[in-house]
Amino acid sequence: MSRDEICLVDTTIRDGNQSLWDATGLKTGMILPIAPVIDRVGFRAIDFASSINMGVLVHFHKENPWEMIRICAKAMPNTILSFGTTGRRFIGFGRIPESIQELVLKTVKTCGIRRVWILDAAYDMNLIFRTARMAKEAGIDEVMIALPFSISPVHTDEFFAEKAKQVAGCPDVDIVYLKDSGGLLTVDRVKTLIPVIQQNIGKLPLEIHSHCNTGLAPLCYLEAMKLGVKTFHVAVPPLAYGSSLPSALNIMHNATHMGYKVKCNKEVLDEMSIYFKTIAEKEGRPSGMPVEHDLSYYKHQVPGGMLTTLKRHLSEVKMGHRLEEVLEEVAQVRQELGYPIMVTPFSQFVGTQATMNVISGERYKQVSDSIFQYVAGWFGGHNMPIEPNVLDKITSLPRAKDFLNKEFEQPSVKEIRKQMGIGDNVSDEEFLLRFSMTNRDVDEMLAANALRSNYA
Repeated sequence: MSRDEICLVDTTIRDGNQSLWDATGLKTGMILPIAPVIDRVGFRAIDFASSINMGVLVHFHKENPWEMIRICAKAMPNTILSFGTTGRRFIGFGRIPESIQELVLKTVKTCGIRRVWILDAAYDMNLIFRTARMAKEAGIDEVMIALPFSISPVHTDEFFAEKAKQVAGCPDVDIVYLKDSGGLLTVDRVKTLIPVIQQNIGKLPLEIHSHCNTGLAPLCYLEAMKLGVKTFHVAVPPLAYGSSLPSALNIMHNATHMGYKVKCNKEVLDEMSIYFKTIAEKEGRPSGMPVEHDLSYYKHQVPGGMLTTLKRHLSEVKMGHRLEEVLEEVAQVRQELGYPIMVTPFSQFVGTQATMNVISGERYKQVSDSIFQYVAGWFGGHNMPIEPNVLDKITSLPRAKDFLNKEFEQPSVKEIRKQMGIGDNVSDEEFLLRFSMTNRDVDEMLAANALRSNYA
């Protein structure tokens, strides 16, 4: 890539959908008709799938997510499709054995995924390195490791510089990206943070991914551009802005005026945007809009996609009016648990616990299994010690004994199949869904055979 060329990674289908439409907005039949057009835009890659989106397809739409990846990959042969993983979970937020993680990577590769991004909120380098090796052994072309961003007494520029240096030591990493799920970056922080990351990753390319929650992501992208970052994660309207990512059209426009050449076809990009606007109108889905700067995000740091889901969950239990109270509790719980970075799965852990605290009226009276697993270290180390009084409350609950002072078991796939009563006649694809979801969900998906290749 020349010095003045800029590349875009599209997140419309995965993160834009997840952030603005609660991941429930897009079915396969909505994606496939526009896939050949997307293939002609010239994106560096497409952030296409994650386990959250796959689970939504099964549960809400009764569609086979493996088949969705397969047919869309065939429809976009010229564009790299990527899949995201934390290395510790798959559909749901419980810890999974590494044998399952290995099988997931092999299976998405078989379906047409060529790029995998790895995110571990605990920055467990041993886990990151093992997952990267699994991806390469599965045949994945590009392995991208995330540097999840956060603000706390722990997460200084020096912290990220050291983590960037460690990530660069992974022999299987091809790309590094700064992942700002909460839209917390400011222009001033970009000026100090980007250079120290660049200094510590050597010749590895750096990409940037930031949400628009605080309204600053587009400005941060332009500042990062000046500092030498060449690849930016974007979405197309109506699935840009809001709690999603910056608009591809806006970034392309401003980059061009700054003297850069963006490797995308604007006319095709316009066509893609018009199509999704039509979907939004027909389905009654909201359009992402630029937002005013909101300082409250720097307190609770809830990512865009999770905020949308949190609003839906509270509304379902007639508690929508208590959102601000829950967000205040999120900030408190995060502090008490040692400032975990608010990205998947830790953001879900903290958000769920905060919601339980508010609804029950007594803090930590009820604790989710995910929090027990977090406290037990099943999801890596803690940035800071958990507050002693909170730790005492959690560990004194009867359920805690099932997790504390126990090593997480690592059975083989063969052993898990035997435990589940699933024989070799069940495909890996179906097995992974049954392992991660209820049999009822999977049975209903198979019975419905609902995947359609067109959208009326």
